[in-house]
Amino acid sequence: MLKSSKSLKLLTKSHLLTQLKETIHDAGENILIVGPWLDAYFTRIIVDSLPSKEIEVNFIVRIDDGVIDTKTLSALNFARQNLNNFQAKSLENLHSKVILVDGKIFFLGSANWYWYSLNEGVEMVIQGHTNQLPELIPKLDRYWGDGSPIPNDVISKFQDFKPITRFKR
Repeated sequence: MLKSSKSLKLLTKSHLLTQLKETIHDAGENILIVGPWLDAYFTRIIVDSLPSKEIEVNFIVRIDDGVIDTKTLSALNFARQNLNNFQAKSLENLHSKVILVDGKIFFLGSANWYWYSLNEGVEMVIQGHTNQLPELIPKLDRYWGDGSPIPNDVISKFQDFKPITRFKR
């Protein structure tokens, strides 16, 4: 976990997953994952890193013209199957990529939350404390409030748990 409340950390693929896993493992209450696209590889990392399946994990993903990417729906289904306290919402044209842990630690940057971006992409993510960016929580609260719930019966139809290994177009 980040030791000093005055420091920001710049993470790239060589350190991002390690730092993310450690932070998720230290979570005590809730995690909010915001990103246009997900895959089950990433969702498995979250599930496997949690200290308890009781921790609230919420997702906000992208919807375009009423459609959510099928890999993303499969990743949400994996989360639904493996977490006891799970919710998912969609937001039109979402492009933000943020993870917020316990309302205190954030990861914010260019990385999408799927295999290719986390392992092959040239990405940067900043990790910090929310007191360093006080506008972040109100903005994420607005995203959540503006999001549309994704029903579990829709999510449960998708089972493509293979990672996204190439850039999507």
